[in-house]
Amino acid sequence: MPEKEKSYCLEERLLSSPELLHGIIQTATDAIVAIDAQHRIILFNRAAEQIFGYRVEEALGQDLGILLPEGVAERHRTYVEEFLRTGESPVLGRIMEGLARRKDGSLFPVQISRSATKFDDSWVFTAIVRDMSLQKEMERRLLESEKLAAVGMAVSRIVHEIKNPLIAIGGLVLSLYKKEDRPEHKRKLELILREVERLEKLLYDISDFAKPLSLELKDTDLVALCQESLEVYRPRLEEAGIKVRLKSDEKEIRAMVDGERLKEVLFNLFENALEAMADSGGELELEIKREGDRVLIYVRDTGPGIPEKLLPQLFTPFFTTKKKGTGLGLSISRKIVEAHGGNIRARNWERGAEFIIELPLRPPQTVSS
Repeated sequence: MPEKEKSYCLEERLLSSPELLHGIIQTATDAIVAIDAQHRIILFNRAAEQIFGYRVEEALGQDLGILLPEGVAERHRTYVEEFLRTGESPVLGRIMEGLARRKDGSLFPVQISRSATKFDDSWVFTAIVRDMSLQKEMERRLLESEKLAAVGMAVSRIVHEIKNPLIAIGGLVLSLYKKEDRPEHKRKLELILREVERLEKLLYDISDFAKPLSLELKDTDLVALCQESLEVYRPRLEEAGIKVRLKSDEKEIRAMVDGERLKEVLFNLFENALEAMADSGGELELEIKREGDRVLIYVRDTGPGIPEKLLPQLFTPFFTTKKKGTGLGLSISRKIVEAHGGNIRARNWERGAEFIIELPLRPPQTVSS
């Protein structure tokens, strides 16, 4: 039989075999999601369950909006309505990139291709969704490492050239401050000293961020480390009317980590929570639990949360929403966590903001970056 006829026969058998079609859909590695004209989910394969976090019985019959970022669902619905009215849509037949939403509310990058098919006089809209999280993370790390390689060579010299005169200025101003008796002049000198300290902190952060990071790994009880970190910050938090609590189902979770570096990460997150709740008080919750060969540390606050549009930028160097922040705290924190072979991410939960630190109990061989 000619190859063309063989192909035609195979296509006929495929179309006439619902079991085979079902098997292909369910074993696909990309999510396949279909909706009807009312924007309701009517097909949700196994890959979609894994990617989005919903079980098929939870997703079927729901509006597609459960898988889309805030504000996107309504726009998507207009595309469907436009197609039903005109037979045309700006998104059909194209491969596009965007964001999707998991069951836990977190957003992640996806590549989507959409199509429309008429079935029993009704239109079915199908999307093939590929999770691009890993690829985007690899691209980000590569770009960041290239930037740091270029910046790192210049930073050391710049910091040295600025730091020495700055120390001299600070010393001279302090000397004048001690000799000055006039209150008005002392206040001005205090202002100069505070600004000098702020600039010194900025230089330290820039230098710390640009230089290679080496870890001193030790067998550490992470539950005890979290408890110690909370105790250090407890007075400042309670003074601002913030209640503190630690949750753990286990008395001890041991891992090979650099404890001092991890405390630095936790202190940074505590400081962010303190600033978010400084005016209204609230609660800071630190939870630690083991999942297989990894450990998860959650830092939650009951502040106003993080605007959705800012979430993707939080860990970008020099990005800050603080009046006095350098924008390097979270970037350095991510660098420390990733040097352990882990990752850190942020999202909103029902009561405020939540940061999640994920660490391996035994990090990979390479522990510096």
